[in-house]
Amino acid sequence: MSPIDKLTQLFERFPGIGPRQARRFVQYLLSAPPGMRAELTRNIQALGNSTAQCTRCYRWFSREGDKKLCSVCGDPHRDASMLFIVEKDADLDQVERSGFKGLYFVLGGVVPLGAEDPSQYIRLSELTERAKADAQSVREIILGLSATSEGDHTRGIVAEALRQSGIKLTSLGRGLSTGSELEYADPDTIASALSSRQ
Repeated sequence: MSPIDKLTQLFERFPGIGPRQARRFVQYLLSAPPGMRAELTRNIQALGNSTAQCTRCYRWFSREGDKKLCSVCGDPHRDASMLFIVEKDADLDQVERSGFKGLYFVLGGVVPLGAEDPSQYIRLSELTERAKADAQSVREIILGLSATSEGDHTRGIVAEALRQSGIKLTSLGRGLSTGSELEYADPDTIASALSSRQ
């Protein structure tokens, strides 16, 4: 297989990228200056060498030294009484723009309908452990999952797993359109959904 075909297949693995778009990426890189391709290569390698996953919320962050917590989890001024559960890092970034000042937990995805073992798709055991460990400080857990059938399905699984914690569970209000992903919502919509959570 040629390098063009190999790279095209790699780009096709990206979320939302089909064969045609993947091929366009490769064609662009072929016509780009060699310095740009070298810079891209360096930055992809640096992504693995200079980033880490927060040991508390599981968000990826730029690592400085041997830090184990991201800037949000390491900030003593955050409201530790509120824990916002999101599917992925991009959702967390969007919620931050809405002005939320609590803490987060990144599930790592959603559970497909009909899946037998949720732990293959989301960090369910890590979340329940965190809820137990933080039971004294957390007053509310906000389930901020996408307004899709898989998001609703995952919300039900997570809510069931957290019922034993005794912590108040809320979900975002439906200021978000059904079928929409949190990552693509604007900060005002997220702020509205936060204020109308149930």
